[in-house]
Amino acid sequence: MTTMKLYLPLLAALALPALTACGTDAPAARQETGYATGLVMDTNGKPVAGARILLDNTVFYASYINGSTGADGTYRLKVQPGAWRAYATIQKEYNGRTYSLDLHPDSADSFDDSGAVRNFTWKLEGRKPDNNWGYYGGLVKVFNESGFYEMENVEITLEPAGPLIDGSEGRMLVLRLGDNYWRDLAYLEDIPIGRYTASAVLVDGGAPRALRVRDYPDGDLAGRMQLDFIPDASGTPDSTASISIGY
Repeated sequence: MTTMKLYLPLLAALALPALTACGTDAPAARQETGYATGLVMDTNGKPVAGARILLDNTVFYASYINGSTGADGTYRLKVQPGAWRAYATIQKEYNGRTYSLDLHPDSADSFDDSGAVRNFTWKLEGRKPDNNWGYYGGLVKVFNESGFYEMENVEITLEPAGPLIDGSEGRMLVLRLGDNYWRDLAYLEDIPIGRYTASAVLVDGGAPRALRVRDYPDGDLAGRMQLDFIPDASGTPDSTASISIGY
């Protein structure tokens, strides 16, 4: 009986890594001398095929090793001597536009040719590592119309108009200056990329008063507007939208 009690926990411990790998529908990466290996997963924990992997030499300028993930979401790249950091991006088609999206590493530490495992996950929001200004979400530039000077008392509502870029439903965001997403008067930062219906009201102690909004600089002022994030024309992982608010 004592032998059986010891044997069962041992079986459970050995089975745990296999169960973890099966949960992602892909084999867990293991460290190999001379190689960078890893697994790329989407926002639902499923493997991503065709993600672009970049190994960047931290000493020599413009020294890269490129690769991509296979059908099971894993990659394996031969590493040359030196110090390297791993990065990953995916291309995503959404509402007729192509977006380049940075993926989140489980470690941003550099490594050498002794090998390393670097796994990546697609995140809709959150701060990027080693970047005080970069977010996985999009940036909304906020403008005020001529003659409107009460931005500190504005409340902006962003309601998802269909699925977000990853296919999820998203959630309604009701934002005031000083909130997590609206720290700077001129920007809404780290908004999950999607298509939104935007509106605004003035909240200055009395009953909220409806304001008008438009897509700056060419839209027409109305009670509501469609807000779309535009991917950077250069193909870099930056997407921006704009909203102008007034009476």
